[in-house]
Amino acid sequence: MSLTSPNRGWTLEEIEYDSGQLEGIHADLGKLTDAGGNAQIVLRNIDGGLEGRGQSITLVQRESGLLATRMNPTIATLGRIADVVRAYGEAVATHARTANDLIDDIETAHAANEAAAADLENARSQQQMCTPDDDASTRSTAEQDATDAQSSLATTRSALEGLWESWEAAYALWDEAYGAAIAGLVRSDGSTLSDSTLSAIDALANADTPGEVTEIWDGLTDAQRDALRLTYPGFIGNLEGVPYLDRMLANRTAYERVIDAGPYGEPLDTQFANLGIEINRFQGQLLMFNPFEQPQATAAVMYGVTIQDENGNPVDPLKGITNVNVLVGGMFSGLGDLEAWGQSARDLNFFADGYNDGTRSATIAWYGYDSPNLLTEHTMGSATEGAATLSATLRGLDNEVSSSVTTSVIGHSYGSTTAFLAVGGSPDNLGVDNLIAVGSAGVPDGYHQTWTGDDPMDYSGTQIYASRAPGDLVARYGEHSSFGHGTNPEELPGAVSFESDGGTVPKVGGGTEDGLGTPGHAAHDGGNSIWGWWEEGNGYLARDSESFRNIAYIVANGQAWN
Repeated sequence: MSLTSPNRGWTLEEIEYDSGQLEGIHADLGKLTDAGGNAQIVLRNIDGGLEGRGQSITLVQRESGLLATRMNPTIATLGRIADVVRAYGEAVATHARTANDLIDDIETAHAANEAAAADLENARSQQQMCTPDDDASTRSTAEQDATDAQSSLATTRSALEGLWESWEAAYALWDEAYGAAIAGLVRSDGSTLSDSTLSAIDALANADTPGEVTEIWDGLTDAQRDALRLTYPGFIGNLEGVPYLDRMLANRTAYERVIDAGPYGEPLDTQFANLGIEINRFQGQLLMFNPFEQPQATAAVMYGVTIQDENGNPVDPLKGITNVNVLVGGMFSGLGDLEAWGQSARDLNFFADGYNDGTRSATIAWYGYDSPNLLTEHTMGSATEGAATLSATLRGLDNEVSSSVTTSVIGHSYGSTTAFLAVGGSPDNLGVDNLIAVGSAGVPDGYHQTWTGDDPMDYSGTQIYASRAPGDLVARYGEHSSFGHGTNPEELPGAVSFESDGGTVPKVGGGTEDGLGTPGHAAHDGGNSIWGWWEEGNGYLARDSESFRNIAYIVANGQAWN
């Protein structure tokens, strides 16, 4: 069951943590700090005691001394991170465990309270059914049963309220510790900022919603915002609720610093190079950037927006935008595919705007999760992880744009699994108007225990569109072999199907032309298998495919072409 606390409105959920892992990280950081200190001793000994004469000896002595000095900030940072990890580990061991231990008791008490309420209703019903013709014993028994049921309900209600209060208290203490840990990690480099700016970091790290983040950010001075963007670009650039302009500026700074510190080896060097092409040559803006997230780097690039005018002055990137679209890739997708997905994003803007003069589109190529492989595609693991990040992105987008902006999420293959879980499994409205699946590997079945408890997926307020090519055997295999995502999105109530097997499509500027059919499962190029025969330009998201033109028409006009 999905329950929310009565006083704070928090969803009853288990806090995931690993005390052993936290202790191990703290111990490893301690070893690194000790090793750094020992290395400094060695370097100082070389600087002050290496025997011999000559230019080489002098150079080694000098460089050793300089290196020992340069290690000081790193060692200090490691120590601060270790302190943060230890403090959070202690808080988790106390407060998170307490909160988690109360979950079963709360669910049991809730069930008992529901049963007691039903018993009282039944007892009162029996009492009302008594008539003056009934004997005194019958009427007295019915009255006593109602009194006992009312007393029982008061007892179960009191017990439930007490458990809720205990859980909320423990959860609040864990939440505070989590926010403090985030703020501590952000500040672990020891940068010197004003007390008010440091307080702002704490407030931003502890904010629970994008709206709260926006309120805090708006209350800062220009100097404070500039300091945070430059000093902690990775934190600011990925914080939902910070205005997109500030996030994009911060992420650009973060990207440049990552490049300056490279190389890193493959596949990162190639991925970062491709990312540079997209943001430099094609004016993509970095909305999210986690270059060293494991097991794969994550990012989101927004196309069709600008952050400065012709004079170089900063501007609101979403000014004049009427439609924002989010492309979500499936199995094996990652930053290495950005060239193709970036092209699809730009093509979607072009055709959607061409199909409706009143449309101005922006499209996000979203790589925010560890996409599945052949072994994990059958399960909901990657979708659960990805949906958590995607729902945060959509919640931040909904906070950023006005209600008049239409939001469409387009998922290919397992990307539809992730997208539908994010939208249908979210406890709040993410502001998604259109949810579009192509080549779906199946979407969540009815409910998802981790996200909705026993409650069903809820797509209310969102129009669903879906298409599968007749020859797409891979998508159908993904659906039928799955554990948790065996639902065809075309069969959901109110879903609209559109064609992807080739046919007439609208031209920009009027008239029609022939659209390509998608022979198999590919998003862009390929055939009817994971590897398949190789054909170009006929995947679900290729610009001249019938499927893609339908998607653009949906974005522009709120309905499929065919």
